[in-house]
Amino acid sequence: MEKIIVTLWITFGIYLMVLLAIMADLWSGVRKAKKNGVARSSYGFKRTIDKIARYYNVMLALTVIDAMQMGSLWYLEKYYAYHWPIFPVVTLIGAIGICLIEIKSIYEKAEDKVRIENVADMAGKIITNKDDISKIVKAVVEYLNKPGTKSSTVTIETEINNKHHEVKTEA
Repeated sequence: MEKIIVTLWITFGIYLMVLLAIMADLWSGVRKAKKNGVARSSYGFKRTIDKIARYYNVMLALTVIDAMQMGSLWYLEKYYAYHWPIFPVVTLIGAIGICLIEIKSIYEKAEDKVRIENVADMAGKIITNKDDISKIVKAVVEYLNKPGTKSSTVTIETEINNKHHEVKTEA
């Protein structure tokens, strides 16, 4: 019985470490937003709650797998004298993976996260307007003119417009 209680405390500690990693990422995100003058909104906090739900769904599934393997190890120890440590290995490995993701998120620059969202938005516009080249060009130019992009938008915009006009006159 003592092994089960110790194992439950270890599992609880693993779950708590995942929660602490998520809270550290939240704290880091709020600090980055404050530093960059970005308003903190309920949308960001809602994303954190969604992340907690997703992570703990995974953790619960991993804990079920561990419960099966620990039950098997207990059975082998009790009835066949095999002595393997009863430990939530799968849950621990999953928690380490989640914590590494959170650490990566803490060290990412806020600008990179915004840039990724902008690229995804532009890709969506391109897919939506795949048959209309002028709307695709407009979406690309809008993306390039957003603050934080490090390219010569005037030159690119001119080249794109020239190519667009060449295509229209040839057709």
